[in-house]
Amino acid sequence: MNASQLRLIKKKKPILGVTYGKPQYNRVVGYTQRIETHRGCRWQHPYCYEPKEMIDFPIPEIKRNKVQILDMNFLFRENRLETIKDLGKRRVNGKLVYYECVCGFDFRLLTLEIAKALKKARFVKPRLAWDGSFADQYKIKDAINMLKKAGYKPNDIMLFMIVNWAIPRSECERKLDLMKVWNVKVCDCCYDGGYAHCTPDYWTGKDLVEFRAKCRKHNQLVNFGVDPE
Repeated sequence: MNASQLRLIKKKKPILGVTYGKPQYNRVVGYTQRIETHRGCRWQHPYCYEPKEMIDFPIPEIKRNKVQILDMNFLFRENRLETIKDLGKRRVNGKLVYYECVCGFDFRLLTLEIAKALKKARFVKPRLAWDGSFADQYKIKDAINMLKKAGYKPNDIMLFMIVNWAIPRSECERKLDLMKVWNVKVCDCCYDGGYAHCTPDYWTGKDLVEFRAKCRKHNQLVNFGVDPE
């Protein structure tokens, strides 16, 4: 990473509306409940605003049959396996509850036991974070295989990758090529809060537009098996 890139990191300010420093997030929006169960990350990557302090929140009352968990790293929760099993037992109006971890799972913390527990507890659309280099491909493939052994279909699985960051577009495109082989979808993600807040820092504006279009096309091919356009 060069000096100009390091200066960019120091100038970065947290995106407005994040929960850091605020009470536990728990909100019902229509038919969906959005909750926070854990805050904090030990990895402390320079592109992440997650605080160093590790906080496990109590599981709030589940009021909807569809729940989105907003934790940046749900699997850092100390009693993660017990939490997953507990969530799987919850019912609302006698009906099953389905969970979605919006920010995905850390492949370094995923085990086959946890993957099976997630499936049994009705966690849908499992996401994995591939924020590091292309060299992590074998570890990512192992994590995908765990999810598949747990009962998830390949096209239900999605991988995050960081765009507009120090990892160049060419390396992200190599990741995308492997995702084609694995038949899994991509969640391309800007490190500074998503495309709504995106400015061309490490990539050009042209790179961002073209790569986002490639990701969209990739997901169409995974979903439909042919190019619908």
